[in-house]
Amino acid sequence: MYEAFYGLKEKAFNLNPDPEYFYMSREHENAYVHLEYAIRESKGFAVITGEVGSGKTTLINYLLYKLKLDINIGLITNTHIPASQFLKAICREFEIDVDVREKVDIMEIFQNFLLERYAQNERVLLIIDEAQNISPEAMEEIRMLSNLEAEKSHLIQIILIGQPELKYKLQRNDLKQFAQRVSSHYHINGLNQVEVNNYIRFRLKVGEAKNPDIFKKDAIELI
Repeated sequence: MYEAFYGLKEKAFNLNPDPEYFYMSREHENAYVHLEYAIRESKGFAVITGEVGSGKTTLINYLLYKLKLDINIGLITNTHIPASQFLKAICREFEIDVDVREKVDIMEIFQNFLLERYAQNERVLLIIDEAQNISPEAMEEIRMLSNLEAEKSHLIQIILIGQPELKYKLQRNDLKQFAQRVSSHYHINGLNQVEVNNYIRFRLKVGEAKNPDIFKKDAIELI
């Protein structure tokens, strides 16, 4: 009904982070450059922050869609995991069997995995979404992963994606060591009025709208 009424081939404003619908605004282009540089140059930690709905997850999906690199990707979306279980959760994302309880053993297993991938010239990328919810204790577990390095390169790259609270959390005294490991941080600001208009038209075009002027001028100004 929705598509037929508005003359669309498909819903043009779904909330799903679909890279085909990604509109490269000025802000997103700057964030993209930061992320691309961090990944291509193996810079370790990168942080992307922005308000809810600012396109952070879609940007990451678009980045991975565009990069033609051999990357093993692990994605953590449940950041309410206890710190004691965080390393195990990361291992599960990379399909590593971990049946030991001691953290030192888990770290050794994960390091061996990273070394095997490094020997095969494969990148390992860990993406943590909703990172503003991570406890300081879990942050320390993640920081320890950045200590796993080869002679001239990081064995794992980590991207933290979160709401503005993440930016302020990284300013805490007890997370100072973590913040020092961040090589790239970009905050995505909102679109201006011209970009909102272009964004709407872009998504309507991708959705193959028969009428590109579904939204009236007053509606666009309100949005």
